[in-house]
Amino acid sequence: MPEIRNKIILCGGDRREQELYHSWNKKGALIRAAGFEQIPEMAEAGESDFREAAVLIAPPSGIREKGVIRAPFAGHRLTIDYCLQKAPPGVILLAGAVAAPLREYLARRTKLVVTGADEELALLNAVPTAEGAVQRAMELSPVTIHGSSILIFGLGRCGRALARALRGLGARVTAVVRRRESAAEAFSMGLASVNLAGAGEAAARSDFIFNTAPAPLLNADLLAQVNREAVILDLAAAPGGTDFSAAEALGLKAVLLPGLPGEVAPKTSGLILERVYRRLLKEAGGPEII
Repeated sequence: MPEIRNKIILCGGDRREQELYHSWNKKGALIRAAGFEQIPEMAEAGESDFREAAVLIAPPSGIREKGVIRAPFAGHRLTIDYCLQKAPPGVILLAGAVAAPLREYLARRTKLVVTGADEELALLNAVPTAEGAVQRAMELSPVTIHGSSILIFGLGRCGRALARALRGLGARVTAVVRRRESAAEAFSMGLASVNLAGAGEAAARSDFIFNTAPAPLLNADLLAQVNREAVILDLAAAPGGTDFSAAEALGLKAVLLPGLPGEVAPKTSGLILERVYRRLLKEAGGPEII
């Protein structure tokens, strides 16, 4: 008799996945967790749960090289192979991103859905990310946001949300952009803009520098021009777009801030995941969550 495949397993994640677990558990979903040993109220997935899995959910931070999954509440190093070894072929796998060497393998082994490519999720996540970045900036600097000069690398979804929040607090915001369209968007938002060639000069007079672009833009040459009292906050996915070794050598305060939504607004971020994952599972033919 074939086994019933109806379980959802959260494979790693942070407090937003914890919120998602509790919400779906209350709604009667058959949900289990892997990589949450430090959260005893989350039922740990056993071998039979993996065999009966219809869905595996990796966190928005995705699956890194060698299959590593971010799991701050795990008692061990969590990998996607740990979750897949007992799961049936063709299991639905949601993951924020997948390291390039693993994409083909996972696409063959699972029904892979890359959640980081979902526009709704990206737009919704930009809000807690921006708020969390502002909170961290306030904690790390002795000056107020109000009246400060701020440089933002990238004017995508997160960059736009961040610029709006900072302007609302009275900051002077400049965006580093590559395309004419992005410069026009900055103008429409009331922001100044510079291209990459002018970023160093702008960095020299900035109190805060935020990077939202997943590219190595804040390299050693640019960092050498940065105001030494500035705070650099990198919001891009690991490893970020900042040369942190160069920043340390220059005596600059620079921090990488992964998983901000789960740290600063886990309840809201959990609701965002619930809203988007419910739709993605329906589109992928997975279990329906009422």
